[in-house]
Amino acid sequence: MEFQVYCGAMDGLVLIDRGSMKELDADLLYAFDILLDCSGTSELIYDFPDEDWHTVWVRETEALRKFCNSGKMIVWLFDAKLKGKTQNGKNKNGVFQIDDALTDSDKWLYAPTGNLLAVTASELIQCLAYPELEMEEVFSLSVSKGWYAISDRGVEEIKYCKGNPSTSTFKNIQEV
Repeated sequence: MEFQVYCGAMDGLVLIDRGSMKELDADLLYAFDILLDCSGTSELIYDFPDEDWHTVWVRETEALRKFCNSGKMIVWLFDAKLKGKTQNGKNKNGVFQIDDALTDSDKWLYAPTGNLLAVTASELIQCLAYPELEMEEVFSLSVSKGWYAISDRGVEEIKYCKGNPSTSTFKNIQEV
């Protein structure tokens, strides 16, 4: 499946099963805002006066990072490559495709409903905070329920394969 995503500063691409979205409460959404601000350049820094942003970032995103790294969500952060460049971002073309040869990965996603959703992080945060809004999806896909190994070359090429993880902790947050 081909897709296009707008890669703006302080944003990212999220891959999640729709069944896991109900677990993203107000605290996790606030932590998500902080997660997206890797370099401490947003107004969020004023919520933590006189604190080192890296320390704040690590502390305040811990629960969200555990949520992701337990297999409930994968996030590709765009901010890292845009740092110091134009804040306008750019569109990227990508592909999400099955790869039956994928045997091992450090990224795994659990799909309890089999209804996968790819959406920008900012859109997910906004639409979960304001449920009356209609979410602009990057793509959605129905798959069999279960675990999926995820391999990528940034957001340009994402591959998935049904399987069983060999470990219980994953690296589901990546800077691209």
